Amino acid sequence: MRRNWLNTIGVWWRNIRNSSRFRGVLTYIVFVGISAMFWLILTLNDSVQDSCTVNVRIVNKPDSVTFISDVPKTIHVEVKDKGSNLMRAMWMKTPSVSLNFRELAEKGQLKCSNSDLMSALKETFGSSSTILSSSIDSLRLVYTDRPGKAVPVVVSVRTSSKAGYIVYGQPSSDPTRVTAYGPREIIDTMTRVLTKSYIESDLSDPISFRAELKSIPGVRLIPSAVQVKVNVEPLVAKEDIVTVVAENVPHDENLLLFPSNVRVSYYVPMSEFSDDKKAVRVVVDYNDVAAHMGERIPLRIEPVNGVHAVNPKLHSDSVEYTLVR
Repeated sequence: MRRNWLNTIGVWWRNIRNSSRFRGVLTYIVFVGISAMFWLILTLNDSVQDSCTVNVRIVNKPDSVTFISDVPKTIHVEVKDKGSNLMRAMWMKTPSVSLNFRELAEKGQLKCSNSDLMSALKETFGSSSTILSSSIDSLRLVYTDRPGKAVPVVVSVRTSSKAGYIVYGQPSSDPTRVTAYGPREIIDTMTRVLTKSYIESDLSDPISFRAELKSIPGVRLIPSAVQVKVNVEPLVAKEDIVTVVAENVPHDENLLLFPSNVRVSYYVPMSEFSDDKKAVRVVVDYNDVAAHMGERIPLRIEPVNGVHAVNPKLHSDSVEYTLVR
């Protein structure tokens, strides 16, 4: 079956190839191709104007040098030349212009005048080219050869979570420190850098986002942005038996409480549910004895540092007491 199918196609192709119409079409295609080649040759010899993007490279820069100013990555230029010359300059690549640091840098500044820039662009496109315009007329870049200073990053972000969740811990940055370069009188007084202000609300899952650092005039921060992480956890209910602590009791007296332990319920982040550390303190104040005449004294809940107890509630708001003198 397959052999018959191939034989049929072969017979069809031989019939088409031997027809006069096929030879006419083939001849037409050959002449069109030759005409196109002549047209391309003539066109490439004409003077044309084109716009292109040129990469900027700083060469011969010592490793100890750090630019404070932003070095432009590209320049947009309008150039005029023969089509063949422009095609060679831009064929299969983006042209680049090289600025020699050793020739242009002096006393903390790299200065590239308009004539220097035009000369460098001429070298890129060839001496026969004409640079009609450039997006950058000249360059003045500030640099330093002083070592950088590592400074901590302070994350400036306001967060809030959905009901039943909690933002657990402080937002953190990665990296925690960045390197600052600049004049000694500025760098020596720097103790931290801040991120730009961000607001993240209604969170129910941990998030991570890129945060830019606040710029400081005359200072270069590397990197200029950090990754901020905000940890969010669900809240789970928990109950505990807490010993009541009496405060402000005179040395010659003793305050006996009945009961001395009370039940407290609250919510904690899921990661702290198995923690045996007491999440709250329950206290009574001796000074409340005079203010509350009777047999009971009110209880008060106080937070414990380092433990997250959300919406704590006492099962009893007071306990009985007896003064022993």
